[in-house]
Amino acid sequence: MRPKTTVGLIGLALLGSGTVSAVWAQQPQIPTLQVCNETQVQGKALVKVQSRADATHSGSFKIALEVKCNREANNGYPAGVITITELSMSDSIAQGTIAAVSLEQVTSTGKHTPTVYINGRCRADHVIGCRFWLMIADNKKANDRGTPDVVSFLVFNSVGQRVAYGTGPVAEGDIQVAPTSN
Repeated sequence: MRPKTTVGLIGLALLGSGTVSAVWAQQPQIPTLQVCNETQVQGKALVKVQSRADATHSGSFKIALEVKCNREANNGYPAGVITITELSMSDSIAQGTIAAVSLEQVTSTGKHTPTVYINGRCRADHVIGCRFWLMIADNKKANDRGTPDVVSFLVFNSVGQRVAYGTGPVAEGDIQVAPTSN
């Protein structure tokens, strides 16, 4: 009986060399259920990450968003606007502006420091198949002292290459995430 694929032959040949893990592709997985919970996120902020600044990058980005998930009004789908502008981070291919074109999931959790997780499709210059993930922790109200809000984003293109990312504290502005008991 002969192997049915070339990968099978390569895998068998490499089995003895101990490098099998480098050959086998990831197995298909059932995706997680993407159901948004009743939530609302809004605000504008400037995020600065000093370690992402260099001679040609400021190490900062601005984010503006208004997102909500209202199951009755939107048939269970999230809706809203998200833009990351003035993106100037070292170690990111995409610079300038990234804008969400569709929201796939919006899920928030927490009462005291509500945190939201958002993903969807985006648009950015010179990026084909733009997809983003966003996490925001609402750690304090505007102008309060204490731990600043935190914003984190990750952007990939159609072949899975990371084109932009950043995680840092809000330096100016405020983002409000509605508290939830989830």
